Amino acid sequence: MKKICFVFAFVLSCFWNSEIQAQMTLYYMDRLPQIQLYNPALIPKVGFFLELPIIGNHQVELNNSGFNLGQFLDFSDNLDNANYNPNEFVNSIGDYNKTTGELRTNLLNFGFSLKNNGYFSMGFAVRNFIDLTAPADIVYLLEDNEKIANKMPLAINGMNVRMNTFSQLSITYARTIGTKLTVGITPKIIGALGGIYSERLNAELDKTDQGEFDTKFDGRVQIGLPVAINPQAIGSNGQLDTNEDLLDPDWAKNLYVGSAFQNATLAVDLGANYQLNEIWSFSASLLDLGKSGWKKYAYDISYNGENATVKDLSKLKMKIPVKIFIGADYKLSPDWNAGFLFRNVGYESGNFSSATFSLNGYVGRMLSTSVSYTAGHRFDNLGFGLRLRFFPGTDLYLVTDNVLQAFNYKNIQYSRVSFGINLAFGVSSKISGTAEIDEEL
Repeated sequence: MKKICFVFAFVLSCFWNSEIQAQMTLYYMDRLPQIQLYNPALIPKVGFFLELPIIGNHQVELNNSGFNLGQFLDFSDNLDNANYNPNEFVNSIGDYNKTTGELRTNLLNFGFSLKNNGYFSMGFAVRNFIDLTAPADIVYLLEDNEKIANKMPLAINGMNVRMNTFSQLSITYARTIGTKLTVGITPKIIGALGGIYSERLNAELDKTDQGEFDTKFDGRVQIGLPVAINPQAIGSNGQLDTNEDLLDPDWAKNLYVGSAFQNATLAVDLGANYQLNEIWSFSASLLDLGKSGWKKYAYDISYNGENATVKDLSKLKMKIPVKIFIGADYKLSPDWNAGFLFRNVGYESGNFSSATFSLNGYVGRMLSTSVSYTAGHRFDNLGFGLRLRFFPGTDLYLVTDNVLQAFNYKNIQYSRVSFGINLAFGVSSKISGTAEIDEEL
């Protein structure tokens, strides 16, 4: 149990230590350079920008199909209540609960306009994806073992687990061709860090006669790690030794800057923007075409109740969910526009689509804003975006597709948020894809 739990904890720690993303509302906020994360052909109306670690861009997206945070907290608080029937909550989830999510932290990012009607930017980021489908009973495993002892033995059968954490070094180049068409490309080097892939994994949790809790697994798990498994944890027959740590206690000391790309693959983003006339423009992008992969530190673990056998894998590849954006923009005035945006994300467990209508614009020289409505996982997604110049050359921004959940966190079930601080200079007033600087802010 300790072995597989360590792997889950490793990837989850990478996942939750990043921050969240608001792709739909942010897409048309063109004084934010982060628009290029969703379409490399969208040239921001900023002459130069710089994102620094910690204060730079943080993004999170989380979707859970069966319940919201408030429902789970009510379930958790009442498990000790003799008059409470937890099965009502579990049955309300359905046969399976599906959780998907993406998190991203930009560690360094900068960009600037080019004289030949183009834009160049470069960035380094850590990204995380989760795609988990599991029987509804998995909610019991989120609780303290003592609180669910009366439910044991507890069997969770048929879990599909996919987690992927990787570093990314990218270069974005956008170029306006003629007066109407702008194309963009973002080639990326992907450095695989931590990953888990398993289908139809079974787990059973029970309390032993000695009063301890024991978990038995049945199935196969493929994992990718940043370092090798501790040799002391693998016996001569390839079986895991539960008395040893999965990784050497000093494993982190063996990492260095180059370790971020020791398992490197390539990926690419493609985008286009077409300015039909002074009022209408249309855009589309295809993101994350590629996979992360391991040529070393990849393993196959076969569980059979009490025992687990480890085998080295010569290679391991994990899918990065592909995103499609299709947008249309209608200019209402020199400072305001209305936008429509369709998005589809292709997880292995299925496709997730949403559509957004937004009103976007500027209030003076210091403020950009956006108000949006998104129909997708839920139909009460009112979004709001704010960019505020609070100091010369310094922009604070906060964008969410789900502003109502900010007032009642217990309703969180589907959430997108993006925030950070940009060092940015120069703003273009042009409506086309060029980035000529017209004024300094």
